Amino acid sequence: MRTGACLQQYSSIDAQAEQLTGFDQHYEQVDSGAFSGAFMSVDGDRVGVFIERTNRALHQYGAGPDDQISAVVLLESPNGTMSNGAPFGVEDVLLVGPGGSYDAVVGQEAVPAVFSLSLALSPALPLQRLAARLQGKVRLVSDSALSHRFRSTAAGVLRSWDASQQSAEVPVEVVQGLMLDLLTTPAAAGGSSCRNLELFRRTKSIMVDSLREQIAISEVASRAGVSRRSIEQAFQDSVGLSPSRFRKLLRLNNARRLLEQGSHRVTEAAMDSGLFHLGRFSAEYFDLFGEPPSHTARRSR
Repeated sequence: MRTGACLQQYSSIDAQAEQLTGFDQHYEQVDSGAFSGAFMSVDGDRVGVFIERTNRALHQYGAGPDDQISAVVLLESPNGTMSNGAPFGVEDVLLVGPGGSYDAVVGQEAVPAVFSLSLALSPALPLQRLAARLQGKVRLVSDSALSHRFRSTAAGVLRSWDASQQSAEVPVEVVQGLMLDLLTTPAAAGGSSCRNLELFRRTKSIMVDSLREQIAISEVASRAGVSRRSIEQAFQDSVGLSPSRFRKLLRLNNARRLLEQGSHRVTEAAMDSGLFHLGRFSAEYFDLFGEPPSHTARRSR
């Protein structure tokens, strides 16, 4: 079926994150350099296909739509890509059940392809029953043959892109069949998240809520009800970063977001993000995003 499609370039992380239709999707930049990315969106009635590339390593987190199941494959995968604390490569398929929550670290130049299938519009009742068992869950399925079939389908969508018509070909029945095969593979029934993922998420929430507070990581651990060593292990297992580094990245990304909204001056954005040493803030901001915070503010205005 040929359907409407859009292919765009982005210099804003948040603008690109918003393109994954229906997903509660957020990005944080975790390595140094100016961001650039590209996103292809193919939206059909029953099946959506989303393919993106970024030049930076990102922490991507959110949840799938409640009325859809999704499959994610990597068309290209550098080292360091993880999903819910497990290594994620080109031989794998990430199955996101309805409302399934994910925390991923996507490496530089990775090219994820997301297939999203509407359960409300899908006529396959067995598929709907199988998807219901995965409500709120995410499974990493290591199946090279299945991954190859998904990747080949994504490559076909890319080849069918017609810039003049702003459209692409989506083989709906093929995607439905792939989803059914994915849901019935034995690995879809088991767990695939690291055991420390929930502690990581609980601690991350505390960090976000206390962004402006100048509290030690040991106090964050105390609020989470565990030892500092426990959250250090949880962060290493889940995103490959220390709690201190992760919190600094949260603060710097929050400052960038405030500046890009055009509502904050540099000092206000730093203070509202818990970054009170302005000289250090400017240097760290430049190191991470490849430009001074004043340039971000000026461009946004």
